[in-house]
Amino acid sequence: MYAGLKVIARKCYKLRYLNARGCEAVSDDAITVLARSCTRLRALDIGKCDVSDAGLRALAESCPNLKKLSLRNCDLVTDRGVQCVAYYCRGLQQLNIQDCQISLEGYRAVKKYCKRCVIEHTNPGFF
Repeated sequence: MYAGLKVIARKCYKLRYLNARGCEAVSDDAITVLARSCTRLRALDIGKCDVSDAGLRALAESCPNLKKLSLRNCDLVTDRGVQCVAYYCRGLQQLNIQDCQISLEGYRAVKKYCKRCVIEHTNPGFF
């Protein structure tokens, strides 16, 4: 799958929307290649993928115009990764962090930098 994602990244550099939910081969390396090639990405679903804060940093730095991002069930993602996305992608409108290891600190960073962002989560402590 990683080889397939590299081909997509190289050939489809104008890609704006991608749903890779549940693709086990999608890791930090794959996200880095995708983000650097497909800088026009607007929506990305990488739920249940093996992506960590390092992959999110590469994504955020290369794709600042990202509007929608789903990280649902991404166990390796922490506040640091979400904070990075919030800082670089200030036009983010929708973020799914359901079943992630995100605390109130990460939530607050998104609200601080992405004023209009709707955050989908499962943490009752955010209210």
